Amino acid sequence: MKMLQKSAYDLTFFGQHITVEPTSRRIKVYQLPIAKNMDTFMDRLQRLSRETNCDKLIFYVLPDNQELMKSYNADYEGMIQGFFNGETALIYAIFLNSDRKQSVDSEAEKQVMQNIKERIKEGFTFGLPEGYSMKWAEKKDAPQMALLYKTVFKSYPTPMNDPEFIKEMMQNQVYFSIIEKEGSVVSACSADVLPDYQSAELSDCATYPNHRGKQLLSYQVSCLIPRVKQLGMNVLFSYSRSVSVGMNLVNVKHGFQYGGKMIRNSNIAGSMENMNIWYKIL
Repeated sequence: MKMLQKSAYDLTFFGQHITVEPTSRRIKVYQLPIAKNMDTFMDRLQRLSRETNCDKLIFYVLPDNQELMKSYNADYEGMIQGFFNGETALIYAIFLNSDRKQSVDSEAEKQVMQNIKERIKEGFTFGLPEGYSMKWAEKKDAPQMALLYKTVFKSYPTPMNDPEFIKEMMQNQVYFSIIEKEGSVVSACSADVLPDYQSAELSDCATYPNHRGKQLLSYQVSCLIPRVKQLGMNVLFSYSRSVSVGMNLVNVKHGFQYGGKMIRNSNIAGSMENMNIWYKIL
């Protein structure tokens, strides 16, 4: 994994909440200003994008704002039902660089979805193989977790190769599960809770290559779903690499619905990749 010098950070911009994510060169907008301030807001947002070297603006908006987003030539990418305190979020993107807008790997993506359709007919149960055990992660587990992420991913949108960053996440409503074998962490994932919206993101899913094919992530997700529900969240959503069967299949196994595809959205596994949107109403 590349050592990431800059992590995501939140800003209050024109009184609204946005997130700047330098590694993936994107800015996420979760709240729009009142209509009369939109032009100024969009101008300043594009200026901020140039200052931060971000060339994709992502907007999470209520359905009432569809026409407004179209008036700014934003491209519809998908949806997450229940994202805004039970209300649907529509996801639009404005690409500030024409190269960023060009989708990649369409044939590989088709093969992934076909593979999932074929395998989902098998039927699934979720249990751990002998010798594996799951627990909720603690700060003392952070060094082993960081090594896992560093080994699995050539690059990642957040500095998960840093134990201190993982500990900070644990203090900010990110709930990690880990699976151990013989005292060593071999798999992990998380639920990143967004309390302002009563939603949570399934994220940071990784398993060492020699422990894959054992449904370790599927088992963890089966435990995370009820925990997130107990926290009062309305929906659990995830973004999965469109060219990788792994997490797309895990999402389908657990009854997630497909919400669309975000083009060249995340700097992960060494390149800027398309991400499939999945969500599960709780």
